[in-house]
Amino acid sequence: MINSGNKNNEMNSEPFSAMSNDSKRLTPVAKIRSLEDGSLMVTVGEFRSIVSSHHLVQPKIIRLTEYWLKANSAG
Repeated sequence: MINSGNKNNEMNSEPFSAMSNDSKRLTPVAKIRSLEDGSLMVTVGEFRSIVSSHHLVQPKIIRLTEYWLKANSAG
């Protein structure tokens, strides 16, 4: 979902209720921010990465979500 009224050029993915097997916490919503140089910063929880193109955003969200789930799993 793109929020065109956002002053920071951010767009957020729709929240989803994927849960790790070890946790009752919902995964955080991915945030995507356009940077001045045209690259995109992708954030999931405390994990951030910068990609150079829009077609790289979805794979990066998946990877950062995997990192978040692994870091926040009990055990």
